[in-house]
Amino acid sequence: MESKIISGLVSVVMPNYNTEEEYLRSAIESILNQTYSNFEFIIIDDGSTNDSVSIIESYDDERIVLIKNTENQGLTRSLNIALDHCKGDYIARMDSDDVSFPNRFEKQVEYLQKHDNVIVCGTGVEYIGDWEKRRPNKIICPTIEDRESYRIHLLLGNRPIITHPSAMLNRKLMLEYSVRYDDSLPFAQDYKLWVSCSQVADCVILPEILLKYRVHDKSITIARRELQLQCHRRIIQDQLDKLHLQATEDVFRYHDTLVFNKRPYDPGIKMWIKTLIDANKKYRIYNQSLLKKILWAKWTKITYYGLVNAECFEEKIRVLFLLSIKNYPKLIRVALSKWRRKMLVKAEK
Repeated sequence: MESKIISGLVSVVMPNYNTEEEYLRSAIESILNQTYSNFEFIIIDDGSTNDSVSIIESYDDERIVLIKNTENQGLTRSLNIALDHCKGDYIARMDSDDVSFPNRFEKQVEYLQKHDNVIVCGTGVEYIGDWEKRRPNKIICPTIEDRESYRIHLLLGNRPIITHPSAMLNRKLMLEYSVRYDDSLPFAQDYKLWVSCSQVADCVILPEILLKYRVHDKSITIARRELQLQCHRRIIQDQLDKLHLQATEDVFRYHDTLVFNKRPYDPGIKMWIKTLIDANKKYRIYNQSLLKKILWAKWTKITYYGLVNAECFEEKIRVLFLLSIKNYPKLIRVALSKWRRKMLVKAEK
């Protein structure tokens, strides 16, 4: 039975499993020190075998609600257990090794109170941890233009990224539309959640860095990467089902190329774009003109990288002939944009 909503209250949901003490304490204290103090802090320990529970219990704060799983349930199941204990207007996600900026909740609550049509509000993030060794000061702050374009981008993959532990959700809308985590997905549960959210209401990312997101180089083993990929592809197939399309191994490769642009050029991508457009014309799942605009814009970028990575002049000419003359101005704009970005990076160094 769902708890009655308490207006203005934020229910913070933080799963924990064997988190290192230094990281766990930093995460807890970053929440307890929020400038917006009207929250309940639901920490769900998923059967930790280290001293995590005693560390959590060492904090004497009545806002902390500790739930202990007697055995390991996995992240997705733990999140749904925590959701059933939430009482607040809003649900804020947090991970046990990240750090929230002090004004994070204040900014997100203020936005959600002014925009009752928004179901999820993410923030920009600063990468910390192992990532800093490779690329210091890495900051991610993507934008979501509108709900319809976001739905199309989610069809291709989990881009733009709403960083899961930065999210705050409107619980009233979640209950109204039965939005929850998919228990059958051990990984990519956030991707599936954003797909569900985008189908019923608006999703936004605040243009501010309000979370330090810890990245571990060795956090996902090779075996788990394969399972993660399977979950990701299942979510894509769920969306393709509405277009009555069945994905093959090649299709998933095309999807990756459409998202990341930099994959090796493959002429089959153009045919897949046409297949998506034709299927949508028939079943009208997405805005047709916007779908065409986004897909062909991505095709232009892919062609640009095909030109850049071509090994010989003849191959460059072959790639150029794939585009009609009317696409050349777009290609030039992409090239100029990449050049400007390179110049900015050099100037920062």
